[in-house]
Amino acid sequence: MALVIAALFLAFVWPHIDDFVARPFKKWTSMILTIVCLAPYFLWETIWPPAIDITAYKDSVDYEFRDMDYALDFAALNDNAEWIRFK
Repeated sequence: MALVIAALFLAFVWPHIDDFVARPFKKWTSMILTIVCLAPYFLWETIWPPAIDITAYKDSVDYEFRDMDYALDFAALNDNAEWIRFK
């Protein structure tokens, strides 16, 4: 999602600002304004995290649940799977 927001900013907003920024400062200005545009997304993800977070590794996948009831339901639905482990 962050890449989509950054791409939209660079595609639609940056061309309107580009002419007003001196050449030596264009790279830094675009990076700073991209971060400013991404700040609401990062703030949203911090305050209201998703109900489940999945991290994939080479040999395993970690599921992190915000709610313990969701985690227990997930484990109950997959109770005969040998790959279920609680941390």
